[in-house]
Amino acid sequence: MPQPTISIVTTVYNAREYLPRTVQSILAQTFTDFELLLVEDGSPNGCGELCDELARTDPRIRVFHKPNGGPASAANVGLDNARGAYIGFVDSDDLIEPDMYERLYNAIQESGVRIAACTGDAIDEQGATIPGRMVAKREHGVCDAMDLLLETFQTGSFYGPLSWNKLFDIRTFRDKGVRYDESMFFGDDASVLHLVFEGERAVCLPDVLYHYRTRTGQLTGDAFPPRKLDDLRMYWDWLLYFAQRPGSTELYRWAVAWYWKVFYTFYCLAGAAGNRKELREGFGFHLKHLRAVLPDILRCPHVSLFEKVRALLFCFSPELAYGLARIWGRAAGPAEGRL
Repeated sequence: MPQPTISIVTTVYNAREYLPRTVQSILAQTFTDFELLLVEDGSPNGCGELCDELARTDPRIRVFHKPNGGPASAANVGLDNARGAYIGFVDSDDLIEPDMYERLYNAIQESGVRIAACTGDAIDEQGATIPGRMVAKREHGVCDAMDLLLETFQTGSFYGPLSWNKLFDIRTFRDKGVRYDESMFFGDDASVLHLVFEGERAVCLPDVLYHYRTRTGQLTGDAFPPRKLDDLRMYWDWLLYFAQRPGSTELYRWAVAWYWKVFYTFYCLAGAAGNRKELREGFGFHLKHLRAVLPDILRCPHVSLFEKVRALLFCFSPELAYGLARIWGRAAGPAEGRL
């Protein structure tokens, strides 16, 4: 098979029910000069055999089997074996529009940048659209790629730090030596995309071309799994990166604000789930970091006065701050008391 223009990587684990439709939506692309790399990550439910069956239906499909190591290690297998000049990622239970990669590829060619992104919406287990669940951006067109992270901080939208709604010139990974962090199960792509974005411009499309599926009991659906602390490590890594990057004062301030916000939110969620004691070591590790940046939290324009006081109390005694918050929540009533 000649070298394709685009390599599409789909990591596969426990998705036997959804994978055929996902692959069908990829093979139906109007841009046909691509290869599809199915990386089967040691799934126990027959996904490996299904991948081999699907490969026999289309010569553009290549299958890689590996022991289970998580989504980042599987994505790296795809990244290492991709032959295309461009690379995209599609989760094994998601769906894409037939013209997604044609639109993203043309946007890159017309704008002269090396990254293109599109809007995504959410679908349920039956494939029906979930209203109000969008991965979207406020403004579209060409921008500094690092602005995608700035908007994440400003709005909470993850349009920027996701791999699956984008097409990348593969050199944005390989020339910079960027690989997904295999120690992370949550935030594995967001934790490294700031390195991909460094020095790049991106073109952003408003079109909904990607449909990500929300499944009951999937990795991202648990109440508060211990590995969720990977996200907190991701925010800390962003904070350190922007602290050292010239001209990133505003990004650093936002990273500080979000590190505190995510830390406190996770602490409360773990308390509500009843597994905060199980996570004592992980929270303790990050509490040292939080105390180190407390002066920056207190100076940050993106942290309210109330939150600054709460952060100060939390750094002194997390248990006391959490206990007072629970008392205040019960006294204030259900609307104000959801932590």
